[in-house]
Parts: sequence; C-alpha cells; structure tokens
Amino acid sequence: MKPEPKNNPLLSGLAMLGFGLLLRRWQPAVLTMPNRSRPNGRDTGLTRAVRHTRNGVATVLPGNLTGSIGRSLILAGAGLIAIRALDLLVEDDDSLF
Repeated sequence: MKPEPKNNPLLSGLAMLGFGLLLRRWQPAVLTMPNRSRPNGRDTGLTRAVRHTRNGVATVLPGNLTGSIGRSLILAGAGLIAIRALDLLVEDDDSLF
C-alpha cells in the first residue's frame, strides 16, 4: 500500500475553502428560497398547526442555499487546514494526518 503524501489534507482544505468562498460569492438565483410571507389565514385546527409549522421551518432556512453550503465548506476547509498546521507542531506519534 502506498503511503499518502503529507500535504493531501492541506490541499483538500485549501480546495474546500476556495470552493466555499466561490459559492458564497456566486449565489445563483436558482437556489434562492421563496419569500417568507406570513399571511394571517382564517384556518383552524390541523390546517393552522401545519401552517405554523411551515412558517417556523421557513424561518430557520437560509435565504440562499449556496450561502449555507459555502459557509459549511469554508468552516470545514479552515478546520482541516488548522488541524494539519497544528499537526506539524506535535510529535509524529500523536499526529492525526
């Protein structure tokens, strides 16, 4: 089995970070969520509960899905780079990569 190069996690982290920044900057209109209008309905019972649940879920969702995906990639890439950089400072027996 061929050993993996030591720079592989660093390159992967940089690629994730760059792709995340690109997604945060781009934000195509196709992935934009609909407006979160809250009309007061005249429904009662189960229909009203469903409407309140739908509005609650819509409040939590991001305005554009690429922004959320990009942010996750930025955090994961930065974390991977930080782990690899800190891994260089520890002894070889304790290193993760």
